[in-house]
Amino acid sequence: MDTRPLIVTDDEELLEELLHLGAAAGVDLVRARHPDNRAQWRTARVIVIDAAAAGAAVRADWPRRAGVFAVMLVEPDPLVWEHCARLGVEDTLRLPADEALLVEILADAEDTAADGGRSVAVLGARGGAGASVLAAALSVTAARAGAPVILADCDPWGTGQEVLLGVESLSGLRWPDLLASTGRVATDALHRSLPSVPRVRLTSRDRDGAGTGGPDAGARGRPMPGAGGLGRLSVLAQDRARPGPVPAGVVDVVITSCRRAGELVVLDLPRAPSEAGDRAVELADLVVLVASADVGSCSAARGVLDRLRPWGVPLGLVVRGPSPGGLGADDVARALDLPLLSSMRPQPGLARDLELGVPPGLRGTGPLASAAKEVLARLPRAQDRSRGRVR
Repeated sequence: MDTRPLIVTDDEELLEELLHLGAAAGVDLVRARHPDNRAQWRTARVIVIDAAAAGAAVRADWPRRAGVFAVMLVEPDPLVWEHCARLGVEDTLRLPADEALLVEILADAEDTAADGGRSVAVLGARGGAGASVLAAALSVTAARAGAPVILADCDPWGTGQEVLLGVESLSGLRWPDLLASTGRVATDALHRSLPSVPRVRLTSRDRDGAGTGGPDAGARGRPMPGAGGLGRLSVLAQDRARPGPVPAGVVDVVITSCRRAGELVVLDLPRAPSEAGDRAVELADLVVLVASADVGSCSAARGVLDRLRPWGVPLGLVVRGPSPGGLGADDVARALDLPLLSSMRPQPGLARDLELGVPPGLRGTGPLASAAKEVLARLPRAQDRSRGRVR
């Protein structure tokens, strides 16, 4: 996924000026003559578009998003202002008068990328694979390690992440309450408005009485997001009283805002195609497919991968055992041509924990917590995003 700043213009004079300003800001720019690459439009950290091209972006039905700036060398046609408003352009810049401001915008985008947040999407190869439980465990493990986390439940047909985390009785905003959101949301306000796992619960003690304070590092030795102290864990959940699909534009706003604020977004996605799920996949730094170690799950996973691979996002596999026929996790990974992030045995006592409202991964030990640490350790770093790496 290429997140470098994008400039959109077919005006060679303007292009030369923008490349000069990009060099002054110390950033590597991607150039497009026309707004015809939807993935670039969604994933670029910032977009600088020739005001004259704004109409083409509107006609292509490009979504509103944060971080779009229109530039011009001469006063544009009045219709251009309407196009810019429809695109959600944050500011219009006249060159050369606003050169210093544009350099600052580009430099800020680079700084944000260096220390920005990340997003990981989780979905199952088929029903019952354990994707929702793993998404919850990822969120709990990252929060215990110090990361501020938003767990976004994008699956209207699932159990519900608020149930898995034991916060279904808490008041707070749900997806339908954010339907009017555009541009950005303030993540501090979002955390305060959502049901959250109390921090005291993140330091619960396990059955043996040992403390379960957050671990500092992933299983492969790489520091996990925000290591040191407890983070915040808030849940953006479905509303069972107001069922309906999650709008893709709102998913875009939540992910973009949280990443700009340096937070981790974990997305629990449905297996069935949806606009919200597709948008989450496009914006994810890592998409985790959860499959059980059997032939049927491998077959179902191929269908899911046929839908995911065209986006070119980093993909990884978690295999859940035991295998009824002796199929190993490495065998599944080779069959699907995916990097194996983790293999895990059944979590002892998981069903009982869920009944008692103990969030997955809270114990800090066992196969589920180990798998969560391994996945978090493989999240691409900010500088690796444009290379599509999963290390």
